[in-house]
Amino acid sequence: MHIFYQPEDNVFELEEEEARHSSKVLRLGSGDMIFVTNGRGLLQTCRLNVQGRKVGYEVVESELIEPRSFSVNMAIAPTRKAERNEWMVEKMTEIGVERIDFITTEHTNPETLNRVVNLGRLNRIAASAMKQSQQFYKPIITVNNKYESFIKSASSDTKLIAYVPDQNRVDHVFTKIEKGTGTTLLIGPEGDFSEREVALAIENGYTTVSLGPTRLRTETAAVAACHAINLAQIL
Repeated sequence: MHIFYQPEDNVFELEEEEARHSSKVLRLGSGDMIFVTNGRGLLQTCRLNVQGRKVGYEVVESELIEPRSFSVNMAIAPTRKAERNEWMVEKMTEIGVERIDFITTEHTNPETLNRVVNLGRLNRIAASAMKQSQQFYKPIITVNNKYESFIKSASSDTKLIAYVPDQNRVDHVFTKIEKGTGTTLLIGPEGDFSEREVALAIENGYTTVSLGPTRLRTETAAVAACHAINLAQIL
């Protein structure tokens, strides 16, 4: 059965894009059954009522899906290309992520941040990826987080920063995950974190980790790390 997204619990009508997709692409009509989720764990079985462009629905059954026993929270300095940030959000959502926080570091250009991070568009991409991967929780996405204030406010049980000093070895992120708990992982910009930022993270309880033997682009690092944390939780 097809899954649709309606974030408002008291609205029983698909939003314009969802309505168009149901009638024009999927060719669904009145009486057909669909699933509707609010992206916060609510799953409703619904019967469609199509009236022209308006696609309403009647809730037949509701169920609250329990959240996962652990959480994956990714804090990332955005890349300089919008499409890479969007790809990153899409793939992490498909894999499984509770929060995506875009952070401003010393090597992040604030003007670039405003140009390449569109919160509305990222939320739409995350909603689509949530439905595609048959999940019922849409990740919380925030932007314009100052690095210093963010690392001091993170409340996860496990706090990690992806950083490997020159000629040094640190443990892989996979080995640092505690099952059934929350993990926050910091991913740096293309110029990496500054030494001051790394020291500040360590002072605030973060542990440096590796993502493997090769140097990764920011968006690749974020997706690889998200997958590693999820994998460590289920194996």
